[in-house]
Amino acid sequence: MLKAIIMDFDGLIVDTEVVWYHIYVEWFKKHKNYDMSVEEFLTCVGSNAEELFQKLDRQGIHVDRDAFVRDTQQRFIEESGALPAKDGVADFIHAARDNGVKVALATSSGRKKPETHLRRLGLLEDFDLFVTAEDVTRIKPFPDLFLTAASKLALSPGECLVVEDSLNGLKAGQNAGMRVLVVPNDVTKHCKFEGDLRVCDSLAQVDFNALMAEF
Repeated sequence: MLKAIIMDFDGLIVDTEVVWYHIYVEWFKKHKNYDMSVEEFLTCVGSNAEELFQKLDRQGIHVDRDAFVRDTQQRFIEESGALPAKDGVADFIHAARDNGVKVALATSSGRKKPETHLRRLGLLEDFDLFVTAEDVTRIKPFPDLFLTAASKLALSPGECLVVEDSLNGLKAGQNAGMRVLVVPNDVTKHCKFEGDLRVCDSLAQVDFNALMAEF
């Protein structure tokens, strides 16, 4: 029986991944004269940038992490500050609550960003639980975020549905032994999603009652 949905934030609830992608592409072109591909950017979607930066280090392209944050963080804040919730997100969350299903957030980022956006969008109070990078040792694709959420909700992995947009998020859900619904965005649609999962283009396409009946 479905008792909780555990949702990612970036790229699923608010389309921040597209904003970050354009910032990355422009920063690397300007500062490193390097054309970053979407495939390279996808390595840090749902996780963090360190794996990408280490790969570039091995290619002789060194990124000063502190400088990168200084150069990009404020621009990201400005460009993402008024983004709407993605299509179908609010209705999906409200349908879950109307059916007595818990709603949790599990993100590889810190707490401040999703909390700020969800408050702005009027969705913060709809979440029963937040689990962020501040709460675990390992982020996605490791299962720790999702397993911690299930534990705090006193539920088994089999009672939870992960809702994700990224390959790292899918892997984390699968590694947690949970069923996964993937809703790709304009960046993560380039991922090759495999294994036991369900994919849809938008949460607006999901009939929550049918989802519960199929679970």
